[in-house]
Amino acid sequence: MVAYRLKVTFATGGKEYLPGSILPADIASSDFQFLKSKKFIEIVDVSEGSNEEFDEDFEGFDDEDFGLKSMEEIRRIRSKRDAAAYAVSLGLDLGEYEKKSLKEIQEEIINYQEEQEGDEDD
Repeated sequence: MVAYRLKVTFATGGKEYLPGSILPADIASSDFQFLKSKKFIEIVDVSEGSNEEFDEDFEGFDDEDFGLKSMEEIRRIRSKRDAAAYAVSLGLDLGEYEKKSLKEIQEEIINYQEEQEGDEDD
């Protein structure tokens, strides 16, 4: 399974994460984007069961999945948890995604990606 590991000490939401800590899947998108933009995190492979932040049903992503997914690939995601994890990797905060349908989550991701691509063209 792939996750993000901190290279620096980071405090958010009343918690402090030390260098080497694995970021929780529910980190705020603004915090994630900041860490990513400053290269304060790195992608790591985490063996199953070594991090309580991930549910057992989360399958993780392959290394190639960290590029943008096409609309068809997003629609093929079959669990809310996997869709939310992909959204977090993009810096998209879905809020309480558990209360949304998988289709709603997929649409939010697609719209977010289109907005981000539009912003880059400006």
